[in-house]
Amino acid sequence: MATRLPKASLWLTATALCCAAHLHTAAQTQRVSVVEYHPAPGQLVNTLPYYEDGHTHEDMCRACEQQLEDGNLIHLGGWGGYVTVKFDHRIENKRGSDFRIAGNAYYSDSDPAYGNATIGGSMEPGVVYVGVGDRVEDCRWYQLAGSEYYTGELHDFRMTYYRPEAESGEHDMPHSTFDKYIRWECSWTDSDGARRDSTGWLCKNAWHSQSYWPLWEDGETMTFTGTRLPDNAVAYDNGNGGFYWVLYRYAADAYGYADAATNDEDYSTFDLDWAVDENGEPVSLQHCDFIRVASGVLQQCGWIGETSTEVGAFTDLHLLDGYDDNPIVITQREKPSDTGCVNVHGGAKTVAARYDMLGHKVGTQAKGLVIEISTDGSARKRMIR
Repeated sequence: MATRLPKASLWLTATALCCAAHLHTAAQTQRVSVVEYHPAPGQLVNTLPYYEDGHTHEDMCRACEQQLEDGNLIHLGGWGGYVTVKFDHRIENKRGSDFRIAGNAYYSDSDPAYGNATIGGSMEPGVVYVGVGDRVEDCRWYQLAGSEYYTGELHDFRMTYYRPEAESGEHDMPHSTFDKYIRWECSWTDSDGARRDSTGWLCKNAWHSQSYWPLWEDGETMTFTGTRLPDNAVAYDNGNGGFYWVLYRYAADAYGYADAATNDEDYSTFDLDWAVDENGEPVSLQHCDFIRVASGVLQQCGWIGETSTEVGAFTDLHLLDGYDDNPIVITQREKPSDTGCVNVHGGAKTVAARYDMLGHKVGTQAKGLVIEISTDGSARKRMIR
């Protein structure tokens, strides 16, 4: 739940320190430098921003900066694609959310599940990481643990895309102009500890005819590793022999993901207190130097194509007048206990809660694919018929 809490004022009694702090703050701006731009293949790659013949990675980073300066979006492509930005100052970890990331998420007027109170529309969640260090090449990275971190996320996902051999080909699927356009392979560790893998194809749709492969990237493959988020799309019969798609938030109070809430909502803000290390253990950060957003969902949605995160403006909330007197505070979900809870059955593991694939808590009568959280903190997917 997001609330706003008052914040005590801090007074500096040393005049020299006060003046120095004032001068330092006055030099800080909301403008960011784009230091990395590596989108995965996607339907708006090479257009948001535009690629021009001969552009290098550095040129594309500058094009991304211009996009942000003009109030436009950066497209991250399919799962794994990312952008990394840096302010002209460190973002300090103070009480409440520390920064906001804009996107292009929006809600439907209504949908079959929620009517006018929908939490669905076009939500394309991106995973947010923060880096601490002087250089992006060797800084220490931490994920900001969102609401699904301990339930529905896969944290060792790996995906390789293969450069397409052609830009057009055979197609039988509706609204596709090339069914087997870009091949991909992926692997991950399932909840039972087994290593899994899968293969598939990214199709080219009728709405975007340019190459979906980032044309400034060298090599015949692109490999990404990181966190995969749960699928969030539902296809509804439109009554005319086709489908329309609604991409949902994971829950009404879901937090921690870019492009997964509208830009005026508290849930498009991020708190450095959510940082966790590679083992999922919370860490205490004083600040961050870099912000990275990676497209988080591996999902194809018919005629609207792959789910791709887009990002817009990055805002250091502490630079906004009066913000620190009344910051946004989002209550973080607790990490499940590592040791479990002793119960009347002598400490045996039992199911403590069940969630559907949209992150909604469900009862024991729920049907379909659910995530079960046990009293020892472990999670598993289960099909209930």
